[in-house]
Amino acid sequence: LFIRHNLNNEIVGEKPGERGQLKEYTVGNRFKGKKYNFDYGIEWAWQFGSRAHDDIKAWAWHNEVGYTFVVLPWDPRINFEFNHGSGDDDPSDGDFKNFDNLFPTNHFFYGYMDFASLRNMNNIKLGTDLKPHPRIKLSCDYHWFFLDTNRSAWFNAGGGVLRPARSGASTTVGQELDLLAKWEVTKHVGLLIGYSHFHAGPFVKDTGAHDAANFFYVQTTVTV
Repeated sequence: LFIRHNLNNEIVGEKPGERGQLKEYTVGNRFKGKKYNFDYGIEWAWQFGSRAHDDIKAWAWHNEVGYTFVVLPWDPRINFEFNHGSGDDDPSDGDFKNFDNLFPTNHFFYGYMDFASLRNMNNIKLGTDLKPHPRIKLSCDYHWFFLDTNRSAWFNAGGGVLRPARSGASTTVGQELDLLAKWEVTKHVGLLIGYSHFHAGPFVKDTGAHDAANFFYVQTTVTV
């Protein structure tokens, strides 16, 4: 169980020129476990309070299930996730429904390109992991992104607006492929190599430029 209170004395409201105070409360819970070769995770959160002149009524949940084939070489694991962060379907009704994605570390959950957050978003993920060596892990994840409502914006991992709301546009944002290789070189040195590709969907095409995006990176961590 977790509870968080967020207070800000000066924020911008939903309506033009509107300013006020943020009093945001988040309550949620998380369950995680294993049974035989299955693993699972469930998390939910509810937000309430006030934002300028609006009442906060937002929510989010995460569901994950995985299965590890322990009798096969490299211990392959397959997993399925569904993640939902509510969006504001009517900015003028006095209710603020965009979920506040607290402490975002989104590329680990919703794609390494950081094109999505747990805010006005539905995310479906299929993934597989392989362990060809005790110190090496290979992963392949595929994401589908859909807006909860096209009357709210498409937000990136940091909460910034990638595209504003467009009523009548599709809610299908796009798809992302993530390929990763993690290598524990030594006890104190780790290496991460990854490649990601984003394919724009109808919402992106309906609202502006829609070129595909690619991301390649190498990351080294050193601990003492």
